[in-house]
Amino acid sequence: MKKLFRFVSLLMVISLLAACAQTTQAPEATKAPDSSTAPTAEPAQPTAEVLTAQEQWLKDNQLGKYDTGEQDWAAIEAAAKKEGTVLVYANSSKIEKAAEKFMELYPEIKVEGYDLGGDDVYLKTVEEQKAGAFTGDVWFSSGGPNIKGELIPKGYLVKFVPSDYKDTVPAELTDPLLTARFGVRILAYNSELNPDGCPISNLWELTNEEWSGKVHIEDPLNDASTLGILMTIANHEEEMTAAYKELYGTDPVLDEDTPTVGWLWLKRFAANNPIAESGGDEVDSAFATPGMTDNLLGFTSYSNYPDVLEGALAFEPCWDAKPVMGVITQTYTGIMNQAPHPNAAKLWIRFILTEEGADPWMKIGNYLPRTDIPAPEGAKSFEELSGLTWTFDDGYVYDNIVQARDFYLLNLSK
Repeated sequence: MKKLFRFVSLLMVISLLAACAQTTQAPEATKAPDSSTAPTAEPAQPTAEVLTAQEQWLKDNQLGKYDTGEQDWAAIEAAAKKEGTVLVYANSSKIEKAAEKFMELYPEIKVEGYDLGGDDVYLKTVEEQKAGAFTGDVWFSSGGPNIKGELIPKGYLVKFVPSDYKDTVPAELTDPLLTARFGVRILAYNSELNPDGCPISNLWELTNEEWSGKVHIEDPLNDASTLGILMTIANHEEEMTAAYKELYGTDPVLDEDTPTVGWLWLKRFAANNPIAESGGDEVDSAFATPGMTDNLLGFTSYSNYPDVLEGALAFEPCWDAKPVMGVITQTYTGIMNQAPHPNAAKLWIRFILTEEGADPWMKIGNYLPRTDIPAPEGAKSFEELSGLTWTFDDGYVYDNIVQARDFYLLNLSK
């Protein structure tokens, strides 16, 4: 067999050498053609640009590399009215209110707004794009890790920034997609049972026996956003180390399976029996229903604070918790690849950046990316809030979420 292999290999080498010899052999000399009879060469014809369906759609709608940053809004509005529909995939229950306002302004355009939840917005988008079933028009959801790590690189989503707001929306809030609004996931306490303030002052206390089974949170194993928030906290190694030393007076000692101090916190938090709820409303009712007698904590959305003002809930943020009291999250908006109603999609994105379009969300706990619109009345300014929180770490979460989910599951209630 070895001899046969060598023989075949030898034949291949000989063939290659022969081919090289043929290509390098000097051609026979030929006489120069008579200039009087030589044919005149035809000028080369330019090759027509051949575009893929995706590229042609981008070019036709001045998106992607064909986007100049300037828009003719009269023309876009006229085209949008002819399209007559826009489909918006969202992760907010307030999408219906925004749709109603849009249709009052543009009665010729029907908005089909779907509150799918962040994970389902992602799944629906991916499955449609993979199948070539280009149905949705607008992404209006969280999911920064998947946007940066997958959806933008694969061309499933396209950035669009209305020219009206290029001077009032910072450039960093347009990459990789336009930020539609900010939210905040906070650690909060029952304000009826703790009139003097939050009963904890340090996130490491959530890993102590005293709070075992007393912290409610949307299930990190079923909600990628919640797991990403815990991961963002865990990824701040220096600050989590300082908070540990401040609380316990000693340096943290890592376990064999904990690569960092932050992951040690994640492990101990999971092992301290946090109560996983199916959704944010369930978290709120579990720890902040008026009249409760059990002293509990919850990771909730700051945007639910208006319910506190109306008396439906009783909670306050743990403003002074070290090293932070919460994580800022982002809702992104963009146009889906080969959207069937691209002009209506542009008009919708422009609309939700207006005060009228953003009104359903402009309550305490939500913030617009526009620098010329202040925080809602009664809320901390975005600058104040930024000093008390960390920003959701899209890149870190995308790269490590599978490992973190397995790690969290492995350490639950140990």
